[in-house]
Amino acid sequence: MSRAGTIARRTFLIAAGVVGGGMLVGAGVVATRLHRIDGFRLDAGPGETSFGAWLKLGSDGRVEVAVPHQDMGQGIYALAALLVANELGLSPDRVRPVQAPIHARFANPVMLLDGLPFENEGVLQRAAYWSFEKILRAVGIQATGGSTSTRNIAEPLRAAAAAMRDMLARAAAAHFATTVERLKFVDGAVLAPDGKRATFAELADAAAKLPPRDIALAPLAPDGLIGKGAPRADVAPKARGQAAYAIDVREKGQLYAAILHAPRLGAKLKSARLPGEAPSVRGLVEGADYVAVVAESYAIAAAALDRLQLAWDETNALAVSTKDVFAACRAALDRGADYRKRWVQETKGDVRNAAGAQITAVYSAPFLAHMTMEPINATALVTDIGAKVWAGTQSPQLAQMAAAAAAGVDTAKVEIVTPYLGGGFGRRADVGFVAKAVEIARKFKGVPVQTIWSRAQDMRDDVLRPAALADLSATLDANGLPATLVYRVATPSIVDQFVARVMPRAVGGLMADRTALDGALRSFYGVPNVSLEHFAVDTGVPVGFWRSVGFSLNCFFLESFVDELAAAAKAKPLDYRTRLLAVSDNSRAAKRAWRVLETMARFDVAEPLEAPREGGRVGRGFALTEPFHSFVGMTADVEVTGSDIRVRRVHAVVDCGLAIDPQNVIAQVRGGVNFGLSAALHGRIDFENGAIVQQNFDSYPLVTLADAPRIAVDIVNSGADIGGVGEIGVPAVAPAVANAVFAATGQRLRAMPFQLART
Repeated sequence: MSRAGTIARRTFLIAAGVVGGGMLVGAGVVATRLHRIDGFRLDAGPGETSFGAWLKLGSDGRVEVAVPHQDMGQGIYALAALLVANELGLSPDRVRPVQAPIHARFANPVMLLDGLPFENEGVLQRAAYWSFEKILRAVGIQATGGSTSTRNIAEPLRAAAAAMRDMLARAAAAHFATTVERLKFVDGAVLAPDGKRATFAELADAAAKLPPRDIALAPLAPDGLIGKGAPRADVAPKARGQAAYAIDVREKGQLYAAILHAPRLGAKLKSARLPGEAPSVRGLVEGADYVAVVAESYAIAAAALDRLQLAWDETNALAVSTKDVFAACRAALDRGADYRKRWVQETKGDVRNAAGAQITAVYSAPFLAHMTMEPINATALVTDIGAKVWAGTQSPQLAQMAAAAAAGVDTAKVEIVTPYLGGGFGRRADVGFVAKAVEIARKFKGVPVQTIWSRAQDMRDDVLRPAALADLSATLDANGLPATLVYRVATPSIVDQFVARVMPRAVGGLMADRTALDGALRSFYGVPNVSLEHFAVDTGVPVGFWRSVGFSLNCFFLESFVDELAAAAKAKPLDYRTRLLAVSDNSRAAKRAWRVLETMARFDVAEPLEAPREGGRVGRGFALTEPFHSFVGMTADVEVTGSDIRVRRVHAVVDCGLAIDPQNVIAQVRGGVNFGLSAALHGRIDFENGAIVQQNFDSYPLVTLADAPRIAVDIVNSGADIGGVGEIGVPAVAPAVANAVFAATGQRLRAMPFQLART
């Protein structure tokens, strides 16, 4: 058993009381806390009636649903309204989604459970998951990430709405002196057999006094709005510039801060002085590695920032450059089993004694920034007894804790207001920006201060998608299929760094970081002998979650390598994947992959490659991935002219279980394709002597509308449980494009961003 497996097993045994014994008492505490958490009810204001933790009913007949996840473009507000409306027989515009308060009742254990370095299989592992789920619910971390929003709240919302409907029905039955079975729900009202009618609002008080009952929910299936979807209410105000983001906060007497960080990572501020007169500047705030100018407008603050006379202490500054990062990764991989921070996360069979042709390849990917359209910002109002923070954060509870520490007040005295997020992508899961905004505002107690990171400062203060170097090798059997697969990746541990930032006293490195190998772990392909290793190489560069996290790396590495194996076996890429599935274990995952692959094959036959323009060469590439409990197959058509790569068309096949709102699934996948394509073709963050080279979109370009491919999305429903959607369009596009370039030119692209050798 691997080190990670040993730790996971011991953790379960302690929780179960088999060893240690301390958790036996803790289990009672957890049970008590869960009982108290489950009793939480939303506060009802004037004209409102609370129906538990999730729903309220207004006197206007509109239902309000508390959404514990942040809407950063993935449409979770709209989906929550759709689910509730469907259960209550309402039009979605009669349901108003609002941000849920910070409370353990709205915890997201699904996101953390997905990160455990083992599967929910077998009696022991299922018991471990059950134990962890209870503990995580009791801890109550409220966060948005990992494509888990729908998976986390779909069933609780359906259950809450079904219970509310039942309470309204029983109240109506008493009111009309009839039975529940004879009532009908029509457009926010309950109809009696004789045609009399009572609105939800009229029944609210009586219904809310009834004890809720557990309602057996039918399995999620196409019914009403489910499987059909509804228009998103947030689209129009966003398109018109009317939607409110954190950067739009305007409070009475508000001041503005512009922030500047040390140019080199690890450097500290020695001194800062603003020469001359600056009548609209209210002051400077000196932080550990930053300085901020606070003024009556952001423009004034930013202009003053440019005039500062600064001295930095670079005694402990990093001297790292990009070549040093990859040299450290290479050294770790070469050291092998002797490398201290090495995790064997999957072993199967014997990878040492197979005979056959050896295929090897080395892949790499750079650091990446997040570059959200809304620059990082937060507004804070600090007083002697509390604080209020307006911030687009994916981690409101962690933001509350960080703000409390920065303000020097109790956590319970901090209010976090979360408007729409102008892009999150994992950047806003980290809460360091919230702490800095509160530190700055604390110097101006009683006055709200909005701190804005310029684009260059956003990049400098970012927690980057980690760089990675991977060694892949396979032994082909007599049929050209891999008898062995050895997969070794060197990359920093995102989880260790994230935990260290939010909980500095926590001891890191005690458990394998699953995200480092997501996209390669427990593949649906049939390979009898497998070894997957992660070498946690930390060069001091801060890393964090980035849209699709490890899948963005490993799907590129693995699916590109599968094409290399197909070429070695002289097989067509789609046929080769079909053969790999044919020798798999016939698992549910393999069957889902097969259905996706069949749809890809039908497209390949029905939609031939378009002819190239003069001087161009065209090619088609494929990739098959399993991100976030969904499956995505992608076909990319590219045209190569000289060294220029243009992606002309992408066809995606998606199995996310039941697509509750198919149009939103399509929108998310399209957005993910362009996001992933920007990384594949352009994205890179480089370092020189501890300083980030790129500063803005001129040196960190994105795919523009003119360069974006035509994207078609087909949805297949395998009947599996619902999977993630928000990030699943990202991982497959890079390998599909790389494989298409090989088909067009014969050149293998093993490093992102893609760069063709001139011929």
